[in-house]
Amino acid sequence: MKKFMLSCVAVLAVITIAGCSNSTVATTKGGKVTQEDLYESMKETAGPAALQKLILKDVLEENYGKDVTDKKINAEFDKQKKSYGEQFDTLLKQANLTEKSYKDTIRMNLLVEAAVKANTKFTDDDYKKAWEDWTPKMTAQHILVADEAAAKDLIAKINAGEDFDTLAKENSLDTGSKEDGGKLPEFDATTGYDPAFVAAAAKLKDGEVTAEPVQGQNGYHIIKMIKNPEKGNMKDHKKELETAMLDAKLKDNEYIQSVLAKLVKKADVKIKDEDLKDVMDSYTGKSSDKKESTTKKESTDKKESTK
Repeated sequence: MKKFMLSCVAVLAVITIAGCSNSTVATTKGGKVTQEDLYESMKETAGPAALQKLILKDVLEENYGKDVTDKKINAEFDKQKKSYGEQFDTLLKQANLTEKSYKDTIRMNLLVEAAVKANTKFTDDDYKKAWEDWTPKMTAQHILVADEAAAKDLIAKINAGEDFDTLAKENSLDTGSKEDGGKLPEFDATTGYDPAFVAAAAKLKDGEVTAEPVQGQNGYHIIKMIKNPEKGNMKDHKKELETAMLDAKLKDNEYIQSVLAKLVKKADVKIKDEDLKDVMDSYTGKSSDKKESTTKKESTDKKESTK
């Protein structure tokens, strides 16, 4: 996020400087730095990557700009702000971002999301495979401790009738949930929770507690199920399945690259600066063509030399 925003700022500066006369930016006893000097230096360092991102933004805006409204951007901004709480402003400052520049980043992310959605179609087989892996959203409580022995001791206390909420407040290492008795927001296999945790929770019935500690990435969990809905029929959950499959595509950088490449090829991109003319080759496929051409030439030259 930070890298993208700083690159955009840098390339905008490059473009602005390039349009100016060759006037002096700074002087020293040893000479002067002109705008042309600064332009050439910035072009070499920030130019290629930043120009690539600006071109992608233009292509995405042309195709999907109308789908990304201020309402959507503000909703995502508010969601992120709420998620990070009091740390939000500090994190923005650490990343050298303002609220406006962060919203610009959100806009770019939503444009990419819109592009992926518009260019992705799922088959019946895709839905069937997704259904096999899908779980409905569950609600549960948990207690997280560092070692297995402590977890087993807590399970024994719960089975003996001690209150789960109280034990969570007194013992859980999860500071985000312990004060609420270990209660977690709704989750499923796509939420990002520890896979071992989700798999163990999915086997529980309402009110049931795990008989054995569940080893996760950060320690041992004792899980109590609050609500574990029946899976039901696939046709009743096609929207959720589509969302899950799209989320997976949006995490697949190679797939996103392929979608963007298709859009760039249709956009008839022309770069006027000879030094930057190759920046979109990874999207247009020209770099592969050049490599193949070079390989063929080297092979031909080698054959000629052996005659």
